[in-house]
Amino acid sequence: MPNTTVRAAAEGLPAINRRRMLLGLAAASTAAAAITAASAAGCAPVENPELVRLGNQLPEASTEYLAALEEIEWIAAEWKHRWPLAPDEITWPRGDYIDGERDIAGRLLKRPGEEHVRCVRDVRNLAAIAATDRPPRHNASDATRARHAIWLARAKRELKIGKAYKSQTARLRDISGMDLAKARAAAAKKSLSDLVTAIMEQPGTTMEGILIKAQAVTTFNKAMARKYPLEGELWAAQLAASVLQLASEGDASA
Repeated sequence: MPNTTVRAAAEGLPAINRRRMLLGLAAASTAAAAITAASAAGCAPVENPELVRLGNQLPEASTEYLAALEEIEWIAAEWKHRWPLAPDEITWPRGDYIDGERDIAGRLLKRPGEEHVRCVRDVRNLAAIAATDRPPRHNASDATRARHAIWLARAKRELKIGKAYKSQTARLRDISGMDLAKARAAAAKKSLSDLVTAIMEQPGTTMEGILIKAQAVTTFNKAMARKYPLEGELWAAQLAASVLQLASEGDASA
């Protein structure tokens, strides 16, 4: 989709090599300066007012998101030594992004002295294992019955331990305020992302508009937000299309 956006925006534009594009941008910048001077005299607007309005919201949106991230870090540090490690009975030596052990903030947790993150067995899986119990046949040997009893006792014990650990960690996330902090961070991140998207979708008529869009992308990245790949690619395509459009217009007027 992003490539399609660039092609659609560039349809009908003259071929622009690097030198012509720079000349076009320089001409467009000169034109923007002239428009700014005219605007100061009350003759013409500088830029799309909606784009300028949205751009002015960037600092507040970024500050709100960074504050939410800082709150998460503060809570994680405050509760680090009260966060329990998963009991050995329900862990395996190696975990991954899906089932790895995590801290109170939900980040992968590597135990001191251990090379890999441990896998924490999911309570639903433990329950499913215990639910598969089938009594031995009536003519089963004593050894078979004994092995089955040991297996069933272990499955039930692991399920009980898993439930207790899940309940304990859920309680700590609640009373520490981590769940609320993460919800605030997610909402702030979405607001910032939506703002950047709105900025990129607004037409820009001068170099000021291009700078606003570039600032939007830079602000988002500096906020240390995890970019959504499709969104990030779309923003880059929209910014590139705006630059090419303005460069073409400046080149044509030179």
